[in-house]
Amino acid sequence: MFKKAVVSFVLFCLTACGHTGREHAKFIAAVQNGDFDAAARVAADDDFYTDKASRLVRFLELGSMHYLKGEYCQALENFDQARDLSVRLYTTSVSKSVAAQIAGDGLIPYKGEKYELSLLRFYQSLTHYRLYEQGYCEPRVVNENGEEKTIERKDFSESEKRLHFNAARAAILDWNSLLTTFTNESKDSKAFKQDMLAKTYGAEIHDIYGSTGDRQIARQLYKDVGRLLDSVYADYPSFAGDNAGALKKYAESKGADLYAAPPRKENVKIVLKTGVIAAKKPEKADFIIPWAAFLAAGSSKNLSSCLGYILPGQRISFEIPSMAEPEKAKEYRLTVSDENGRVVVDKPFVLTAPVSETAYREYQNERAGVIAEKGARLTAKYVSAVVSACSIFDPNDGLKILSAYAAFAASARLIEASEYADVRYWGLLPDAVFQQSAALKKGEYTGKVLSNGKELTAFPLIIKDSRAVLVDLNLPNG
Repeated sequence: MFKKAVVSFVLFCLTACGHTGREHAKFIAAVQNGDFDAAARVAADDDFYTDKASRLVRFLELGSMHYLKGEYCQALENFDQARDLSVRLYTTSVSKSVAAQIAGDGLIPYKGEKYELSLLRFYQSLTHYRLYEQGYCEPRVVNENGEEKTIERKDFSESEKRLHFNAARAAILDWNSLLTTFTNESKDSKAFKQDMLAKTYGAEIHDIYGSTGDRQIARQLYKDVGRLLDSVYADYPSFAGDNAGALKKYAESKGADLYAAPPRKENVKIVLKTGVIAAKKPEKADFIIPWAAFLAAGSSKNLSSCLGYILPGQRISFEIPSMAEPEKAKEYRLTVSDENGRVVVDKPFVLTAPVSETAYREYQNERAGVIAEKGARLTAKYVSAVVSACSIFDPNDGLKILSAYAAFAASARLIEASEYADVRYWGLLPDAVFQQSAALKKGEYTGKVLSNGKELTAFPLIIKDSRAVLVDLNLPNG
């Protein structure tokens, strides 16, 4: 009878083999260290989000890896697949998934956090722009029907380059549409609805595009910066000091340039992405089921008596996703020197997206709801376990009392194992994003990124004409 009492719960253990995050952490560490071969080996493993429910995370991470390697065609393929899949998942209700009710959150399709879906549009736009500037699709090896096939480099025609240029702008429009959807659907004032980066980076792309309508949109986006700082980002630690004032001044200056006749343009636009987002980790939460829930399942004296034996001393807990509170964003500085070594630009980078802080706020905002949802699910599971265990119970038979206690204890362990935290997340997102711009004459320059007086990276800058140059800098260890 003991076996019969717990056999129905063995499924929890068998199906709850969720993602522990170990392989994911190895992948992120390898990319951070620039060891892309090691990252590719981890990604090729069957344990690296190859299951159908986790495909979104896989697309996002592979897209980021290829992007950081400069393999923009492969990056775009993964980002586009992530976008298409996320749209399907977002419009399909998965909250009542049978798998989630039986085993746990890790078995339902991961549809992405809202801030992840927002930043996906940012990366799509960046990747399109990189392809427009690069002018070709890199050679690559693909697997077709179990056989490796090499695809040669493809140089773009001018019309194909223009398609990517237009797509970089289209991704901004899609981004705005997504954030409008978030705003219209959510009544929670603390929920993620708006993204500062959609304003500051979006304005740069509209400015680069350059039509009268685009310049007007850019002006409005820069106007929105102050409003968001005073509302959505008012209590962000990284915007508590000088960073808020610096961003307001930056946006006001950029907006004023667009109002000038003719509009003044800073032809060098720099995006700096530093670190990686704080890790998503499991957190233990204790749970107390009210006795009334058990008693509602049966009114027999046998059940009431049984509860007094099997519940005392039983520790009931489960896991929820969480993350440590991130540190404030660091400070970075931009210098640009001409061919003679003369410094012609010396400016602080302006913080436009404290990504880890956004993620932390989302987890904190959702914590109570996650606990309540899991609590309701656990109540149903534990009530079933109690009813099953107490069917063995006989207050006059010591062996059956022990058997009932052991049956419930075994079931409780299996239930707890099934309620692991869903720690899937886009781990190669940056910790923070900064921006800056400058006006440079035709020529060759050397740019540098510094922090606390220390040079972190140097990069060449070649200005051929008046066309804008978008520089994208990635410092995953910065």
